[in-house]
Amino acid sequence: VIGCRTSVGSKLLVCHAVHPLTGGGFVYVQQTSRRALRALYDSRFQLIRLVLLLLPVGLGFAWWMAGRIVRPLEALQEEAMRKAASPRPEGTLAPQGMDEVGDLSRAFNTLLAKLDDRRRDNERFLADLVHEFKTPVSTVSACSETLASGGVGEARAARLSRMLRDASTRLDALVSQFLELARAEAGMPGEKRAPFDLSALARGVVAAQSLLHPHLVFDVSCAGSPQPHGVEARVESLLRNLLDNAASFASQRVIVRVSVEGREAVVRVADDGPGIAPGDLAQVFDRFFTTRERNRGSGLGLALVRAVAEAHDGTVVVSSVPGQGAAFVVRLPLG
Repeated sequence: VIGCRTSVGSKLLVCHAVHPLTGGGFVYVQQTSRRALRALYDSRFQLIRLVLLLLPVGLGFAWWMAGRIVRPLEALQEEAMRKAASPRPEGTLAPQGMDEVGDLSRAFNTLLAKLDDRRRDNERFLADLVHEFKTPVSTVSACSETLASGGVGEARAARLSRMLRDASTRLDALVSQFLELARAEAGMPGEKRAPFDLSALARGVVAAQSLLHPHLVFDVSCAGSPQPHGVEARVESLLRNLLDNAASFASQRVIVRVSVEGREAVVRVADDGPGIAPGDLAQVFDRFFTTRERNRGSGLGLALVRAVAEAHDGTVVVSSVPGQGAAFVVRLPLG
């Protein structure tokens, strides 16, 4: 034995020795005293007692924390389910504090507010749609009944036939624009997108509008051949509605400019008409809003322009000075 030493607290006595081996090497031996074994034995029971003491405390704390987290979530769930069961859910969820659960309730309130706004928009949209359909449907019904009753003179029959044709044309235009607007507002799902020549597309639409409005001068200028990435047929509809709107108010001239600014293709359409009243500028892109004479517009054209632009991650803005015409600017990201 080379020596012995005691551990901290003098509870463990540790002795060690070194024994040389034949041929080189040595064996190191260490042994603890009975006091060391007894100390370990005592320490084990102290550890068990400590665990038994702390276990109920830990379980109680965990139960308390779980209740503190779950109770606000259960209250939030109960209130959300109660609102979901209502035929017209309104209002907001009660705030649940300033912690993560409170953040969740505020996020739910934001979602509820947006859903409520969308519901109100849909209700207004349906009311306006019914109103727009009511006149041509009533015309078709009245003319059909008159023609079916017999005894109608040739001149009156011709007039009723023209009224039927005009009403059916308006109904067809309303249905087509409504379906196109619905697809655009949904983001045009399933429609193939590809780069296309915006300048060539604009020239083609201008040529068609020139035939429909021979009394107007269409001044078109394209700088380069911007290639936005999107659905060409939908952008063609956007341009057609923009030009149709401009032609409806222009006195003599409609100006069309196509250019590239940075990473955007830009289309500007301006007219020399009476312009837009300042109070109407915020509404020009709303569905069924129109300042045209009755039966000259559905009020869906500019709403469709905005929906198609946004479906292509683009924008459209309008500016106007009363008496000096209006200008619309569409920006579409390049492919």
